[in-house]
Amino acid sequence: MGGEKDRRPRGQNRGGGQSRDVQISKALSLLLRHAAEKEGLKINAQGYANVTDVLQWRKLKSIKCSFDEIKHAVESSDKKRFALLHIPSSFPKESTTTAIENPGSGVNNPDETHSPATSALEAPSTTEEQTSTTEQALSMTDDNPANYLIRATQGHSMKTVEAASFLEPLSLDNQSKIPIPDTVVHGTFHGAWPLILQSGGLKCMTRHHVHFATGPSLQSVLAAQQEDQGEAKQETKENKVISGMRRDAQVLIYIDIRKAMEAGCPFWRSENGVILSEGLPLPNAQDDTQRVVPVEFFDVVVEQKVKMGKIWEKGQVLQELPANLTKKANPKNRQ
Repeated sequence: MGGEKDRRPRGQNRGGGQSRDVQISKALSLLLRHAAEKEGLKINAQGYANVTDVLQWRKLKSIKCSFDEIKHAVESSDKKRFALLHIPSSFPKESTTTAIENPGSGVNNPDETHSPATSALEAPSTTEEQTSTTEQALSMTDDNPANYLIRATQGHSMKTVEAASFLEPLSLDNQSKIPIPDTVVHGTFHGAWPLILQSGGLKCMTRHHVHFATGPSLQSVLAAQQEDQGEAKQETKENKVISGMRRDAQVLIYIDIRKAMEAGCPFWRSENGVILSEGLPLPNAQDDTQRVVPVEFFDVVVEQKVKMGKIWEKGQVLQELPANLTKKANPKNRQ
């Protein structure tokens, strides 16, 4: 694969100054998380689409994105945003198309339950197996994009994608899978914090789940604010890129995940290590879609942009965010 200048079509001046790699990654995220159905791309319940079809999508086709660049986007993603699956090249393309449309049925025979193409589309039971599947696909020398499927590892908003089919459920019966310490972190913004309190907790909004990261640790964040020199500051630096955490988050909400799970709040782990939850139904909700991760599970909330430190702890507001912060518009959506 050539350098960035060689890969960009002549006269190409798009992306607002973003590198070509970032443009392709953002386009893939948009398509595979949110826009596939609207754009007419065939995508199955597990979120997989055929790479050939993805390359024909107008945004990627317009910049002449190559299969090598798709593989590079999967391999180089700092947050492991994408999963790749190799379908043996001995299968005709119509077999993989059938598998995308109906992964639960046989490819050539409706009564056949062990077709290799069908088996390949059965989600591995653990995140370790899912990661191995992607690594195996990236190591293949097969250069035919029709023999590969790609999906976003999390962040979907499309109703036809059944996230539970490729996420690993967390359970109190399997203590080894619960993050240690017993907190996970949701990053948000100054303007959103008052709204979160007013609504009673964290909502999924347009996505299937609320997203949580397993770091940075509360101790490292507070220590860095005090300008300590040493391991805590180094830890924060090393954790700058964290799956499930926006780099520009201004407010960090630490959730007591064990307390939430004991109350029946479901949690899942994605292939790229993001912790996800659809929350609990709101009191007096008209339907099951009105759900929230309640404030009663908030352990500590830290403001980190202007170094205010703790603003909430165990049900008590310690500091109110100044109006000059909460009235500012939230940053535009990023990956």
